[in-house]
Amino acid sequence: MSKNNKVLNFLQRNVYYLIIGFALLITAIVILAVALTNNKAASKPVINIESESVSTSDIHTGGNKTSESESVSESESESESESESESDDHTPTGNKIVFTLPVANSTVTKEFTSSTVVFNQTLGVYTGHMGIDFSADEGTAVVCAYNGKIESVVTSYLEGTTVTVDHGNGLKTVYNSIDAAENLREGMTVKAGDVIGYVSDNNKQEYKDGPHLHFEVLSDGEKIDPETYLMLSEK
Repeated sequence: MSKNNKVLNFLQRNVYYLIIGFALLITAIVILAVALTNNKAASKPVINIESESVSTSDIHTGGNKTSESESVSESESESESESESESDDHTPTGNKIVFTLPVANSTVTKEFTSSTVVFNQTLGVYTGHMGIDFSADEGTAVVCAYNGKIESVVTSYLEGTTVTVDHGNGLKTVYNSIDAAENLREGMTVKAGDVIGYVSDNNKQEYKDGPHLHFEVLSDGEKIDPETYLMLSEK
């Protein structure tokens, strides 16, 4: 019994140290376990998620990442080419229009006057002259000055026959004191140089001037100088 008492007394006197020692032992065991776990984790291969994602994308695109950018570039180039082609197909409205001379080998006997008057020997009065008179032999061909459509073919006792051609965008040409071509009719499409009639003196208000074409140009309903488009000084 005395031996047991000695052991018990020892434990009671040293219980504090025993608890500390036990705690240190447990701590050492935990630290060792954590270290072993980290070593195992470090030895495992690291998986790069981003790399795998890119690789999967490569599989769907045939393994060629540059093909997609090249395809986009080619597509943009084709679009630009198509735009340029479409642009070439449509003539810009800003291009200067040049008329064909309506009567070849003719003489200008009266010019366009907007601010002065000229003498009309048939009527014996001074009047305005909002066109150009091209004198030529009777029966000389009169041609369309520019591409368009026949708007009207009108004949009256005093003014004779007048042909009006609509060229679009508010631009029209008027051919008076002519014999209209037999096949000419409203709505017919005509091109520059097509014969639309023949020089005559059937305008009784100007018959003393002899056979001639009275030529007018209208822009948005207003009569303008035909030389704007004829450029007679260069002919």
